[in-house]
Amino acid sequence: MVSAYQTAPQPPGPGDVVGERFELEHELGAGGMGTVYAAIDLQTGARVALKLMRPELAEDERAVERFRREGAALAAVRHASVVQIREIGELPDGALYIAMELLDGETLAARLGRLGPMSAEQLLPVLLGLCDGLAAAHEAGVIHRDIKPSNIHLPSAEALANAERTHERAPVKLVDFGVARVAGFSKMTSTGLAIGTVRYMAPEQLTGSAIDGRADVYSLGVVFYEALGGESPFERTAIDDPIGAILVGRATPLSTLRPDLPPAITQVVHMAMARLATERFASPRALADAYRRALLEHDPANTPQLTPALRARLEGAPTVRARPAAPQPEVPSRSEVRRKSDAKKKRRPYWLLLPLLTGLCLVPTLGAVGFVGCGSWMTDVQLNVALDNTRNAIRVNPELAVHNPSLDQLEELNEQEELNMMAAAAFNARVQHALRNDQRLSVDEVHWIAEVVRDINDNGGQYSLDQYSEMTRADLAPN
Repeated sequence: MVSAYQTAPQPPGPGDVVGERFELEHELGAGGMGTVYAAIDLQTGARVALKLMRPELAEDERAVERFRREGAALAAVRHASVVQIREIGELPDGALYIAMELLDGETLAARLGRLGPMSAEQLLPVLLGLCDGLAAAHEAGVIHRDIKPSNIHLPSAEALANAERTHERAPVKLVDFGVARVAGFSKMTSTGLAIGTVRYMAPEQLTGSAIDGRADVYSLGVVFYEALGGESPFERTAIDDPIGAILVGRATPLSTLRPDLPPAITQVVHMAMARLATERFASPRALADAYRRALLEHDPANTPQLTPALRARLEGAPTVRARPAAPQPEVPSRSEVRRKSDAKKKRRPYWLLLPLLTGLCLVPTLGAVGFVGCGSWMTDVQLNVALDNTRNAIRVNPELAVHNPSLDQLEELNEQEELNMMAAAAFNARVQHALRNDQRLSVDEVHWIAEVVRDINDNGGQYSLDQYSEMTRADLAPN
């Protein structure tokens, strides 16, 4: 019998030896799946980066499969610009581990935070190395799906300077393949559930649609925009609806932030992050070649030409941060809110639901007016679709009626225009994911959906990009 006063096992720390093999030096970082340590392999004497899976996830089949998939992705890609795996295995206590090469230097995120935006010349060797490594991953059947500055490891300043002088690729390293899609591995996510880091996700990835390597090309474009411009492409155009800005492709022109850059450079970056996959570069290497030519050859004939639609979106994008709306002189009564809400419900175009859920949002035909109204309209439609499905399940199972007050509170937040699009999208994503197999919601699935409803209510209806990303993680779903 375990004593009530027995303490939980302490996590390993510096100086500890795990599995009678790895001596830990210090922690390098931690995430949802596990913790990474600098360690010494006592069998070989080599210093490694050791990723230990969190012990409490050992019985979670999805978590175990994701951990093994990361090891499979790293094992499949042998390239100088991808962190190399030494070994994946299981320790005597049952804990899974991945031993990888130990990297020096810093991440691109740390470098940008420390020194600010890069010049086009400074970015070239980083871009070349990253595109080459990512192209090798795609050729091996691996799509990264989570490219961002914190997952790009830079070499020493001296190595970067040498690569900049010779215009060759720098020995950068792409890391963290924890959400990669690997050919031959079982599909862990389904259409309708986004996976990745929202602000770097392609529109088709954000809506849970089918993706290919061009989704990674989009993420590269966003990373390069931030490296050159010093802020997110949608920082100024998103206002309070960043997901809507991403879906419609309304990025602030890079030339607004960096008028000193050659036009050919800005065109390459914007083409990489085009809203439609067909408007982007077909591969990371095509992106790298175009950037090199734009920077070094200065030949207008070799500059990629933006499509008319992409050029129109850039020319129409706001270039200054919008001012917040002035406060209303009085708050409408509850009855007035309900009356306006009922009138609004009658006008909701449910026949447009299918294009919405497939990520189309009708933006190409709505133009600038569609961009302004899309966020509010999408919030309404996504909320009501999710509410209808959830309430139908509750009517069939009266024991689930305990969740009705939370749903009423969520609906009231929307009526008072205090529910943003990211919160509604997180709610709908959970419902659609639960419906994916048999088009019905089980008791466990309704309980799972209610978790995000309560969280949205606790946050006053306002979700950030990070909160949306966290609540739509595939590994949160009930088995």
